[in-house]
Amino acid sequence: MLTWPGASGFAERMLHAALQAATKAGYLLIFMDTANDRDHQGQALATLHDHQVDGLLVIAPDLIEYRPVEVMSSIQTILVNCLDPSASLTTVAPDEYGAGSAAARALIEAGHTSIGVVAEPSDKMQNRLRLAGIQAATTEQTPFSVQTVPDRDMGSGFDAARTLLSAPGTPTALICTHERLAVGARLAASDLGLATPTDLSIVSLDDGELLASRLVPPLTRIERPDRAMAEQAVTVLLERLDDDSGGSNPQFWFSCQAASGDSVAHPRRLQGRPCRPADKR
Repeated sequence: MLTWPGASGFAERMLHAALQAATKAGYLLIFMDTANDRDHQGQALATLHDHQVDGLLVIAPDLIEYRPVEVMSSIQTILVNCLDPSASLTTVAPDEYGAGSAAARALIEAGHTSIGVVAEPSDKMQNRLRLAGIQAATTEQTPFSVQTVPDRDMGSGFDAARTLLSAPGTPTALICTHERLAVGARLAASDLGLATPTDLSIVSLDDGELLASRLVPPLTRIERPDRAMAEQAVTVLLERLDDDSGGSNPQFWFSCQAASGDSVAHPRRLQGRPCRPADKR
């Protein structure tokens, strides 16, 4: 298996699920960290070739575009959480566009007509698809404003959420594209004297670190099916090994389901900008 750490570390849930599925089937899984570097990847592939591996999994921590190298055409390879532009390899990936749409719909169905988005830069495929999904689900009657953050951390989420919640036309709900940003947004709301969900609804587009679900109240979130994707990838790879006849390279897309929390409610329109508790008169 080839993998590497992302902004939040390794994709632990996918790696653990793949290990369990492979072990259950009687296979040894060898992990190789490529550091997301082509030279490191070449060295890792050479090592795996020396070990005469039967098949290969490539697991990315965040959804990205991935260009396979030539050796992957001679060994059964499945891409997980990464997309081959030429579709020459089978891919197992989450529907991040649908995840963004689901987050927006959850708020619109609750009656929100002004939504703020705390988002990572849109130059990353995962974030670009999530923002596109949010935009597709909203209408002219449901405007949304985006505050982009430089880093995926609670401090960035705090600053971005505070900017959105202190501006004219304060949103009644926030969508955060990562759980750390959602925790920061929740802290910003509290700092401004806004209760969740009475004054502000929040939806997190991730909970891989189980942060959003452990807040009080737990946040409503759109969960990535990381375990299911990894298990599917191992299943498909083992089927290919049993039937080495080539054929097509199907693309498996997994929907991201909403996990209900207690952070979404019907909006209560605030009069003017929110203020810190100490500033109230």
